[in-house]
Amino acid sequence: MKLSRILCLVLLIPALLLVACGGSPATQRPTQDAAAAPTPAAPADETSAATVVAEPAKLTLALGYIPSVQFAPFYVAAERGYYADEGLDVSFQHGIEPDLLKLVGAGKLHYAVASGDEMLVARSQGVPLVYTGAYFQKYPVVLIASEKSGIKTVSDLKGKSVGVPGLYGATYTGLRALLDSGDLKEADVTARSIGFTQVQALQRGQVDAVMGYANNEPLQLKRLGVPVRIFPVWERTDLVSNGIVTNQANLQGNAEEVGALVRATMRGLKETIRDPRAAFELSVQYAPDAGSTENRALQMEVLNASIPLWQSEVSKANGAGYSDPRAW
Repeated sequence: MKLSRILCLVLLIPALLLVACGGSPATQRPTQDAAAAPTPAAPADETSAATVVAEPAKLTLALGYIPSVQFAPFYVAAERGYYADEGLDVSFQHGIEPDLLKLVGAGKLHYAVASGDEMLVARSQGVPLVYTGAYFQKYPVVLIASEKSGIKTVSDLKGKSVGVPGLYGATYTGLRALLDSGDLKEADVTARSIGFTQVQALQRGQVDAVMGYANNEPLQLKRLGVPVRIFPVWERTDLVSNGIVTNQANLQGNAEEVGALVRATMRGLKETIRDPRAAFELSVQYAPDAGSTENRALQMEVLNASIPLWQSEVSKANGAGYSDPRAW
């Protein structure tokens, strides 16, 4: 991707975050025709606009994957009424959608959660997306090596086998970033596509290491008593993680709504950090499996492990939702 296109994307972020930090609740989402038409003057005897209660702006936010406590900030924002406070009626969409970002770019979906690397790939393909606020401050991907593998540093990966769900996505991006940080090439390791079987593959010794998420596989392996070493990607390189994205036309035509969504979500994030137990109980209304007797303890660990990933020194200095332009 050309540097100019990346800078164009980045420069939109601070400007939008200024919108997200203040302003009034969102107005009703205009249609394309309404946005283009001039607004007629109100008749003299018409009720004052100040006394009219606007209908909430209905929008859809695609979270992807399956309902999970990892999305607690969004669920909290909905259940605590933070979206309603901003004049929004937000519906969540879960599920794997291969063309998710293309749908957002075409305006068929209003908003989605996506990572910085996914954004850049989409932008390089001409999809007009804008990253509007960071949800994860740290890229949550980690390399998990079994202790018996002898892997004590990233450089020790040379000649080893590493399991990844596939040669795509955040885990694959994380592997390549880690290898680069250790002056290694992809050819120096054997990358095996193992699907989402990282825990079983490492437990059974099918690979020397796997790529996973800091708030997922390491917790499961610990419960199984499998001794491992963890190599977080965020400690070795600064990659932009998950955030709220929309398309450029929506930002230009509905800037107040975009800012309102970011504000309310970050309010939910801060409340989740303040009271994770209450956030968990709200989340199980959306992710009931997390509240089952067999899953509750582990899923509470997942939520607690997610909280440090939502914070950084940069976000503490600049506010929740801030995306550091240097990371792009």
